[in-house]
Formats: sequence, structure tokens, C-alpha cells
Amino acid sequence: TQSRRLRSLPYTLSLNAGMDNSADIAFWNTQMHLILEESNGGGGENKSKTVQQQAPPQGQKACRYGASCNRSDCKFWHKGQEILKEPDLDVGDKLAKINKSWVPFELTLHLASDGTVHLSRERADLEFIQTQVYSLYAVCCNVIDPANPDVTNLVSSVKVGPTYHARIGSPVSQWYIFNDFTINPIPGEEAVWFNLKWKIPCVLCFTATTLSPLLEELEYKNPISVDVFSEDKSLLQRAGGKRITFTPLAAEEMPKKGDLVAIDAEFVTLNQEEAELRSDGKVSTVKAAHMSVARITCVRGAGRLEGVPFIDDYISTQEQVVDYLTKFSGIKPGDLDANFSSKHLTTLKSTYQKLRFLVDTGTIFVGHGLKNDFRVINIVVPSDQLIDTLYLYHMPHHRFVSLKFLAWYFLKSTIQGVTHDSIEDAVTSLRLYKKYLEMKKENKIMENLTKMYDVGKELNWKVPEP
Repeated sequence: TQSRRLRSLPYTLSLNAGMDNSADIAFWNTQMHLILEESNGGGGENKSKTVQQQAPPQGQKACRYGASCNRSDCKFWHKGQEILKEPDLDVGDKLAKINKSWVPFELTLHLASDGTVHLSRERADLEFIQTQVYSLYAVCCNVIDPANPDVTNLVSSVKVGPTYHARIGSPVSQWYIFNDFTINPIPGEEAVWFNLKWKIPCVLCFTATTLSPLLEELEYKNPISVDVFSEDKSLLQRAGGKRITFTPLAAEEMPKKGDLVAIDAEFVTLNQEEAELRSDGKVSTVKAAHMSVARITCVRGAGRLEGVPFIDDYISTQEQVVDYLTKFSGIKPGDLDANFSSKHLTTLKSTYQKLRFLVDTGTIFVGHGLKNDFRVINIVVPSDQLIDTLYLYHMPHHRFVSLKFLAWYFLKSTIQGVTHDSIEDAVTSLRLYKKYLEMKKENKIMENLTKMYDVGKELNWKVPEP
């Protein structure tokens, strides 16, 4: 047997639940039953009870043959048939109903002078030199598909602290469940609720409620530096023949907190949407289309080179593209292939690093329909760093207006002729934002929006031919 003598208690605990064999699961199950019995006063678990129903439940019809019916599989209700009053729940579900769990939200550890760790200070023969209180902040579980036990999925529940929520509202703590791309708030009790038939705990993470002054004074340093803009990671730099459509940032132009950057992105389809026609005649989506980012453009929002792009990356993909959406994206077959492309073709990681640097620096993004763009790009941008012209030029209870129509009405310019161009769209969004600031200064926003909606209805929201 090996043992360690600790000199100090750690500030974080990552505990392996050890649920990779039937013996460990049985042990965990036993502990849950003991907690349930203790909660029931030591009287064991309540057994499921049945009662006889004297009237058909709501939504069910009584059998016309009554007691004379001799069909064992009769779907209708019969007088006196037994119904389950209390379903036979799993022990984990029963604990959840009474807000009990074997996993505590808080635990206290005591370090003795001999290096051993204890949950209490009851032993008088030991000298305790340190006490640390820990709070549960994350739980990772393995979710098993009951229909196919070989199919599993890791799901995390994380307690997000007040620092994050202070940016979007009141500074509170809230538990969230992270299930692949789906993130939803949950009550704290759900994080420590386990049904060992399909939701098995894997890792429990605790953090100390009081941190060392040394840790509190640590300064976060972004691992992504301005070097991502000086390194040309084009996949075509050896082959030559690439066409540069942007002007790289100079040293004095590096974005700072609050700087404006106009952005636009174009996408291609990797997998088409799968839909089925239901019996009621409506179309139901079985599987949504899989979109992939193909081009990202960032344009300077101020300065001597205002409106000039400093990022115009085409994203190389190894997956088969089923639809380039050329009419809407401007992307043509071959643009994303390193063997044929004449564009500034890069990897997704290279462009991600540039965007990540801009987000972490505090850059403010201007664009049209940014929520959808960043969702497909798969990067989270704080709401206070987004200026979306889709919402600036929108009146409540009215339709959203396209960038093309806004450019024609407010800027007297025609865009998106044959195809879309991300540089043109980004510059147009920037110009619309500057126009919005002018209208705001003149206090004419609502007046101009009302006129625009009137004109849009007359033209059926179609831009007149020049």
C-alpha cells in the first residue's frame, strides 16, 4: 500500500468517481440506498402501492362490454382495474424527489501534521495544521442510451460564477449543463442527481472557497499574441499565384479595446437538410443542414484606412461540399481547394486564432446578422462587443430588413448584384452604423425607420432595378 503525506491542501480537487466497473457502481448504489433509508427514518424504501380506479381517467374511454370483456389486450378502461399509484422509481430519482444526494455541494478537509487528511477534527491525538472548505463547481457524467448501451455521451454540469453574469445582468452564480453544442441553465440539484442506469458520474470538481493571495494576484495573459496577424499562414504561399485582397495590419494599427471592426462571413453546405412529409401534410425537419464557414472578412472601422480589410481568409476544408451556395456566398468550386484556389486560403485554426485575439482584446464587431454568423463560426462573443445593423434598423413587431435594401434606401448604393461579397457586405454594415449614429445625433431614427418601412411595403421589399 502506498500513501502520500501532504504538506498543504490543494485549491482544486478533481475526484475520479471510479465508475468503470460493476463493483464500483454497486458500492455507489449502496450509499444512495443508505441515504434514502436514513431520510425515511430507517424504515426502508416505500413500496409501490396500487389502488383500484372507479372511473376512467381523463382521455380514456370505458370498454362497452364491461366485465363481460374477455380480451386480454383490450385497450379500453375496465372498472376496478388496478393502476400504479407510486411508480417504482430508481433510487437516484427517489433521492432527487426529496432533494438528497450522496455528492455534497460543500465539503471540509482537515490536514494533520503527519500529512494525513481527515473529514473531521475528532481525533484528539492529531495536530491539525490546515482546514480548507471546498465548493462543488463541476460534474462530468456519462450518459448511456438505454436502447443502445454501447452509445454514450459525456455531459458536464458547471457552476458559472458571478463574474460572468455581471456582464449580462446581476452578479449571481448559476449552474449550466453542457451537452455537446447545447448549453442550458439547470437547478443545482440536477447537477448532483444520478440515475445509475443511464447517468453515471465520472469526475467531480471542487474548488476552495478561499484562495491564496498569490493566486488572486495572478494576472491572466492571453496565450494568443499579435503575432497571429504578422504570420502569413496561407496554404498557397509556396505555390504562388494567390490573390491578396486585404492589407495586413501595421504595428501601430493593432486592435485595442473598444476599436470598431466590421465583419462578414460566408458559408457552404456540407450536408443537406433531411426532412420528411408528415401525415398532416406538414414538413418536419429530421436533420438540420450542416453549414461550414468558408470565408471570413474583417474590415478596419476607423483610421486612415477605414473600410480596408485586414482579414480576408478563405477556409480550407477536407470535407466534401455538397452546395457552395454561390449565389449567396460568392464561393465557387475550387476556391477552398489548395490545388486550384487563387484565394488567400488558410486553415480554420489560423483564422480562429485571429478572431479569438480580437474578441479577447475587447474589439467591437459591426455586422448584419452577427448572431447567426458567430453561431455557425462557433465562437462566443459577449453581447456588449456586438453591434448588429439587423437590429439597429428594426422596429418592434415588424419584419427584419435585408442588408441589400438598407444599403439602397439609406446609402443610395446597390450591393449583392450577381453574388454576395463579404468585403462589400462588411463595408456596407460599417457605413450603415455610421449612418445610424448620424440619425441618432439628429434624433431622426424613428422617423426615418417609419418612412423606410412604408417604402419597403410599397416595393414588396425588392430593390428597384437601376
